[in-house]
Amino acid sequence: MNETMKAILLRGPNDFVYCDVPKPSPGEYEVLCRVESVSICGTDPHIIQGDFPGVWPQSFPLIPGHEWSGVVVALGEKADCFGWKVGDRVCGIANLGCGHCKNCMEGRFTICLNYGNQKVHRMYGHISPGAYAEYIAVNIRSISKIPDEMDFDTACIMDTLSIALHTVLHSHLEPGDDVLVNGAGAQGWMSILCARAMGANRIFCSGSGNRLAKAAELGAIPIDYRKEDLVERIRAETGGLGVKRVMECTGTVQGVRNACWTVARGGCISVIGFPKDDVPIPIKHLVMDEIELVGNRANPNTLDKAISIASKCLDDLRGLITHVFPLSEYRKAYEIFTTRADHSLKVVVKPQWKEPNGGVQK
Repeated sequence: MNETMKAILLRGPNDFVYCDVPKPSPGEYEVLCRVESVSICGTDPHIIQGDFPGVWPQSFPLIPGHEWSGVVVALGEKADCFGWKVGDRVCGIANLGCGHCKNCMEGRFTICLNYGNQKVHRMYGHISPGAYAEYIAVNIRSISKIPDEMDFDTACIMDTLSIALHTVLHSHLEPGDDVLVNGAGAQGWMSILCARAMGANRIFCSGSGNRLAKAAELGAIPIDYRKEDLVERIRAETGGLGVKRVMECTGTVQGVRNACWTVARGGCISVIGFPKDDVPIPIKHLVMDEIELVGNRANPNTLDKAISIASKCLDDLRGLITHVFPLSEYRKAYEIFTTRADHSLKVVVKPQWKEPNGGVQK
């Protein structure tokens, strides 16, 4: 008889259930991991609600979830050749490129030229079985070991931190630069931590409510866009010059347009948020002021670097996790996350917790 495990199975848009599914087995260059913690990503509700039909997922059913941590419990063929052992504590990312196309060979595996071809490509929790489950089988190229002092709840948000790090690195940030983090959500908070670690001067952050308050706790200068004009404030703070680097994390039309007018001449706007619809931008202004506008796709080769940064700000990261639930209470966790109820920030579910507990607020 095949072994089963508990998982969240997405059967169609807005149709998910906590149920028994077959337990996976690790293939070549894979390990089987016992999942300890999974964080709800802002992309997950879009996948669940069917906002990317035929893409994320390509078809139903799907086990979602991609911000995770856990323990290696079995090795697939050749995994041991690269030093992996049963008992290793790890965290993972979503993307696994084919490893052989031109982009993968250049280290840009998040834009793999074979993206979506599941014979050679994986994107866990998007088109491939993900981590809202007791176990996950993953390629060794999509995981990293975590230090002993890092708990599993913190480790599962390393995917988010590594994406923010890619965004900050892509902005060409140099020590002493003034920075605007546009948007006080998960990517915004993580961008603040990365910019801080890389020696930014002043870090401004736009947002509102308790999420902006959290940005201030992390060291940013808060700007409430609901109460003041963001562009005017940035210009006033910088003597009319603007900031050298903007991390655009809002994913809104106005957010992108504000980014274009708050960046300094010769500066860079590094975009990780993406609006539902295309945005008209002042292209003449970008050309005349030689402003770079760069897109960022996930976290190519930044997971280990993010873990290193995290080791120096563990308390800040732990403070972002406000709610913890067993996986069996995923529906409640999902509702709290999507409605931002109870001042929620990052919400974590734990597949190994068996008993309902009503949610634990950190």
